[in-house]
Amino acid sequence: MSERGRDGSAGARRGRRAARRQVDPEALRQIAGRITAIAEQRDPERRSVFVDGEFVLGLSLETILRCGLKVGLPVDGETLLAAYGMDLERQAWEAGLRLLAAAPRTRREVALRLGRRYPPETVERVLERLTAAGWLDDRAYAVGYVRSHPDYGSRRLLADLIRKGVDRENAAAAVASERGAEEAVEHARAVAEARLRRMTGVDRTTAARRLAGYLARRGFGPEAVRAAVQPLVAGLPDQAPARRTRGLQRRTSLGRRGDGKADRGGAGGDGDDA
Repeated sequence: MSERGRDGSAGARRGRRAARRQVDPEALRQIAGRITAIAEQRDPERRSVFVDGEFVLGLSLETILRCGLKVGLPVDGETLLAAYGMDLERQAWEAGLRLLAAAPRTRREVALRLGRRYPPETVERVLERLTAAGWLDDRAYAVGYVRSHPDYGSRRLLADLIRKGVDRENAAAAVASERGAEEAVEHARAVAEARLRRMTGVDRTTAARRLAGYLARRGFGPEAVRAAVQPLVAGLPDQAPARRTRGLQRRTSLGRRGDGKADRGGAGGDGDDA
């Protein structure tokens, strides 16, 4: 059996398993020899590279072709390390594209996700490439986030954007551009009106308290809350209609029981007279 055949059969399975493990760059740097096999992995787009009959690392077919790696080629650690770095960056780039294609994300969010699998220097290069290509844009993300959360107030939006990694300047600019002071009041009023329609049998004080709390939890400021809530509750009764109805029913019931006692008492008196 040829040397390539031995490497590509018995060693290929070991190579496929090892390819999933993280490569130690320092150990890779110490390798020097000749490529004896490039075996296909389960993923048809990836190959296991063997040097002097030993598996050293897994690379994409694209990386192998770009680096000019082939059986019989003498290689050293620096050559292999450069190929490995190129392959990692390609993987991280594709992972970043998948993340951004699935949902808009901030630079920080993408960095955290990629940082779980790739070294910091690789992640940083990919982030720069994604930014240059227009895939990463925190300002555009902030504007889109504000528009997609119409029931959030300015404070909530600003806090959310900063928590997601948008710097304060971009976050504030996006909120200000989409939510001016007058628009914030109109927005708060629309949210409060929708909430008020779901309330039944509440008095003015209760409605005002509930609406103010609801708007505050969604990030509306005190001025917008007051301006939105006060006109909405002005026409509500001081006391909930449902409470007055229950009180009236109770008084009526008590009155009926009292009348019944009086009737029974009167009937007894007539009997004694008889």
